[in-house]
Amino acid sequence: MKKLLSLLLVCMCAFSAMALEKTFTASPDLVNGTVDGFTFLAQKNNGQTAPQYVASGSDVRIYAKGSYTITNNSGTNMTNIVFNISAQGKKRLAAISCNAGAVATQAVGDETVTWNGASQTVTFTVGDQAVYGSDGESKAGQLDFSSLVITYEDGGTITIPAPTFNPAGGTFYAPVNVEITGATGATFYYTTDGNDPTTSSAVYSAPINISQNTTLKAIAVTEDATSPVATATYTFESVNSVPNIAAYYALGVGAFAAISNPVTVYYSNGNYVWVKDDTGYLLIFGRNAGNMHYENGDIIPGGFGGYLKEYNGLLEMSYNGDQDLFGFQEATAGPAVDPEIVTTAAVVEANFGHYVTIENATISDISSKNFTINDAAGTAAGFNQYSGITIPNDGATYNITGVISVFSKDNVTTYQLQPTAFEKVVNLDDLPKVDNIAGLLATEQGTDVMFNNPVTAVYHSGNQLYIKDNSGFMLVYGHLDNSYNNGDQLNGIAGNWTIYNGMTEMLPIASTFGEATPGTPVEPELITIEEIDQSMIHNYLRMENCTITATESDARNFTLTDETGEIIMRLNFSEVTIGEDFDYDATYNVEGFLAYYKKSDGTVEQLQFYPNLIEKVGGSDVVPGDVNGDGQVTATDVTLLYNIILSGDYTGAVNYDQNNDGSVTSADVTLVYNAMLGTSK
Repeated sequence: MKKLLSLLLVCMCAFSAMALEKTFTASPDLVNGTVDGFTFLAQKNNGQTAPQYVASGSDVRIYAKGSYTITNNSGTNMTNIVFNISAQGKKRLAAISCNAGAVATQAVGDETVTWNGASQTVTFTVGDQAVYGSDGESKAGQLDFSSLVITYEDGGTITIPAPTFNPAGGTFYAPVNVEITGATGATFYYTTDGNDPTTSSAVYSAPINISQNTTLKAIAVTEDATSPVATATYTFESVNSVPNIAAYYALGVGAFAAISNPVTVYYSNGNYVWVKDDTGYLLIFGRNAGNMHYENGDIIPGGFGGYLKEYNGLLEMSYNGDQDLFGFQEATAGPAVDPEIVTTAAVVEANFGHYVTIENATISDISSKNFTINDAAGTAAGFNQYSGITIPNDGATYNITGVISVFSKDNVTTYQLQPTAFEKVVNLDDLPKVDNIAGLLATEQGTDVMFNNPVTAVYHSGNQLYIKDNSGFMLVYGHLDNSYNNGDQLNGIAGNWTIYNGMTEMLPIASTFGEATPGTPVEPELITIEEIDQSMIHNYLRMENCTITATESDARNFTLTDETGEIIMRLNFSEVTIGEDFDYDATYNVEGFLAYYKKSDGTVEQLQFYPNLIEKVGGSDVVPGDVNGDGQVTATDVTLLYNIILSGDYTGAVNYDQNNDGSVTSADVTLVYNAMLGTSK
């Protein structure tokens, strides 16, 4: 009997030795990466929030309906997975389902979620709602964990997955830059001649520009393993070209073509760009067009194109799958397009696409984005399509400028005005006068006044214009027909003030913001974070030798830290981005504006910093022309800046706005090119 017990004990020990266990602490690699022979991939369900690594809480968070896949690359089965739920996760834990066996019962407040089974790959799916607590409170579900423990069988061989290409192979009509991603810490080797890559092949270090028919192959190599070969084929076809907008429409929905002649922009807002020529009007929708920052009057050179699609009854040039907008170049400035003066009776099919102003109109029946325009001729439908446009609800009379568009649903077609600006009808000669910003703020809220003295533009981005005079700084918020650079002098501006999210801002009478006179640029005030206080709202500030870390709020919020303290830094301007390749270990000098954020329910009240410049500290001074921050100026910097202009993708760039004018254009490319050659202009 003793021998039998001893034998059983030996067998149990031998069996237990075959099971291994690893603990993984939350990191970005656990969202999408390979760690210690395991690959992790968190994915969102369409329309839901993307999963993320929450730096401040050191959690991985997969939102409702998202999935989480774990693969053991050694080829053996995993037998037990335990998620250690974070503090936030205990409040929103959802029912978790699995493709490879049952998951232990969960409820709000649980410390762990456990799976038992036998599988090399396990995919977890997050429920829509949190499993209700005793109070029955309804909350969106999520799986939010700080670490996980995997038990798996020994005896396998470590493998790593094949790399992936972005964009994947397919048919293209313009050159593409292909990124290669894969196992964390791997080196990627690739070929473009159809041969399988080896460790003697080209090493991937930057996106690969492909402009002709190419078979791209790649492998991922680590110290422990070499991946299978990934293959993608890129085929380029010639694009049908038509001379004008009318000919483009004549091709029919589904056509993918270029317009060979130039067109003129008459309105642009983000990804929406309305253009015209002698034959008609066209909406261009897509990030490539929006990121060119076209303005009213700009003439876009011919050779651009895209997919002709129908959206809610509206024909537009857009993108479809791999068929992206293409060929958009920097525009030539031309005379501004003036809107036609019409009445509500003109909001009909015959005037589709026209840029118009309805004068002396009132607004009624406001419901979300829909409203009714009333004038002496009757009524017309309005729809507030564009960002930064606010429907006034004060009963006053307005001149309403916009584009006549169409909406179709359930076989009902409605022609409507999509407003681009509301201008209150006022007699400028009767406006009270003030000397400066302090004088404006001394008036009653909502009272229109005119400035006696000029103000200086500091920074202009979209609907946000920061100004300064001898009494302080101010944010002017609203659509303006002109754009301004730092130092521009504005005379005779008018408007009133209001409070938004705890901040005082000026609402402009747009017609008084005319052409500016160039002046001396405003320099930011050098300050430390501990010196910041609420009296500096909208001030132009500079902080040096700071570190930047991600926060849990969203992809636009970061923590900015210097030796004296920290503050939330929010990416508020479209020109300023932080890409996936951002160097969080470096230090930065930042310039921008202080803001105050207060939710309408009063739950959040905090100071924030909106940067308009993030400048990597490279030794002492940033090298002029060094777009990627590697300390030297090469053709890589020129290519990176050119790709930003074409695609709007700022990944890998830290010093892109070379002339500090608030946008990225060919002028910046010229400065980088001259820096590379050792010349200047």
